[in-house]
Amino acid sequence: MTPELEARLEMAHNLPSLPAVALRVVELGQDPDAEPAEVAETLSRDPALAAKILRAANSPLYAQRRRVDNLRQGIMALGLDATLTLALSFTLVRSLKKPLGRGLDYRLFWRRALMTGAAARAIGEHEGKLNVEELLLAGLLQDIGMLALDAVIPKEYGGIAADIRCHETLRLSERQVLSTDHAEVGAWLMQRWRLPRYLAMAAAGSHDPDGIGTNESEHGFLKNMAVASAVADIWVADDADSATMEAAALANDFFGWEQTRFAAFLEAISEEALPLARMFEFELTRRDVAGISERAREILTLRSLHMIHEAAAAQKAARELEVQNRKLREDAERDPLTELHNRRHLARRLQGEFDGATTQAWPLTLALLDLDHFTGINERFGHQGGDAVLYAVAGVLRRCVRQSDILARYGGEEFLVVLPGISRDGAFRVLDRLRKEVSSSEFSLESGVVPQVTLSAGYATHMDRSRFEGLEALIRAADKALYAAKEAGRDRVLSWHTLET
Repeated sequence: MTPELEARLEMAHNLPSLPAVALRVVELGQDPDAEPAEVAETLSRDPALAAKILRAANSPLYAQRRRVDNLRQGIMALGLDATLTLALSFTLVRSLKKPLGRGLDYRLFWRRALMTGAAARAIGEHEGKLNVEELLLAGLLQDIGMLALDAVIPKEYGGIAADIRCHETLRLSERQVLSTDHAEVGAWLMQRWRLPRYLAMAAAGSHDPDGIGTNESEHGFLKNMAVASAVADIWVADDADSATMEAAALANDFFGWEQTRFAAFLEAISEEALPLARMFEFELTRRDVAGISERAREILTLRSLHMIHEAAAAQKAARELEVQNRKLREDAERDPLTELHNRRHLARRLQGEFDGATTQAWPLTLALLDLDHFTGINERFGHQGGDAVLYAVAGVLRRCVRQSDILARYGGEEFLVVLPGISRDGAFRVLDRLRKEVSSSEFSLESGVVPQVTLSAGYATHMDRSRFEGLEALIRAADKALYAAKEAGRDRVLSWHTLET
């Protein structure tokens, strides 16, 4: 993880902290002398948590012979270790369910987390592991790093995660863009919260069990988590058939499972997922689970194990090529200096935005921003200094626009901003805030501190009391307003519409 990203994670105010009851549950889980009465007293302080433990004890997953009516009975029925692990699961999921950013599809994230937890638990049962609750919790929290990235860099992460449904493709894209991935970030967050070691290990090794130096027992645990992650893709990936073959090949490699056993395993997940969804209050129906599971079993019966391995290898190669091509396409539409979008990107996006606004009759604001007296900065600090200022200003602008906005370097010291759905009046407020953010920022170079940097902005709004004949007319109007802002003394925002009245 880069030092810059780690610093942003450290300073993030929107990352949740562990509730007091979760901290106490962690302490009890590490205390070999903890007593059931002490655990009951701790859980009873949180009535909602106590109710969830009772619900779990009476769920089909634990198949009690008689109904459990109170917390002490529930602890005895589940066992002390299982109770503590489930209690930690409930409190952590509850703390993390509220969206932390805006770039991630949280409904899809939690569906995948649930299916990963169900798969990890089912693998444990098939492989004869004792503490399946630990596997469940590790599966639920395996991808917690995605939540952290969405919280601290929502715009950047939204651009990575928005249109990728294959989990491994997402991780490879994270690596290329961020020089880290959600597995590494998740392990960092687990350690920061001082959660049990196996949770950080599960996150760190979820995609590469061989990449972590562990003993044989821990390596088996990581294999479980890697297969569980691959299995969860069957229920959330766009290509469920390919996900099925990759998961089946991985289960065969790690556990020696033949197709019939893997098919039986998928049936077990279908049975476990619904009770788990009810326990954790997730939206999931039998149709959601059973239909995909049935399709996966059909794929297994139609393909031989050899064909499955070949297909999985081909899909892995195709995925890596897809990520490389995606990065090349992205780089081709980025300005190498400021890392903002360039004119090539604008040529692809602007006409679509204009046509959409015209068809749907929603406002579309286009603005041109130009740094004031930039020639003087180049003369005093050299072109390297001027480049450094451009890069820093681009960073300020990037932080101040929405994910849905378009921000690009238009040429030289000029930037273009497109604000979909923003009216004339709203656009002025947005652009004036950008102007103030730039003018109040300090830009320090190796050769000294740059005097105050200001910008002028001109904008025009389509479909808000004015309708432009075409995109070029809208750009010309914004350029005319920018010229007027420069003539009026710079460091200001002007609307083309005020010039025409």
